Amino acid sequence: MTIRAYITDKLKAYGITEAQLVDLSISSGLKLDSDVMDNDPTAVGIALTQTLEECILAPRLSSVSESGFSMSWNYDSVGKYYLWLCRKWGVTPNDDVLGMLGISTIIDRTDNW
Repeated sequence: MTIRAYITDKLKAYGITEAQLVDLSISSGLKLDSDVMDNDPTAVGIALTQTLEECILAPRLSSVSESGFSMSWNYDSVGKYYLWLCRKWGVTPNDDVLGMLGISTIIDRTDNW
């Protein structure tokens, strides 16, 4: 499976675009058409997390309804998934993303005392 296919499949609920994948390739240095198993898993995981950050920050509706069909996004669940990815790949959560999701964080400063 290519990195392109892996990230597209993992984040398909967010409607990943080819432009987002190209941005990911430029910023991470990953080759989208290389096999995901031939790459450093941490680099791929960090790229996945950064792509999700962009999806969260991109302006979009929280729900859509048309002709009896409706779809909505559970941002609480998105936030939990984002934080889980950050912990898994050792990424410091982006403050703007946390603010967009309404997640507050507590920073342990006991070492400063």
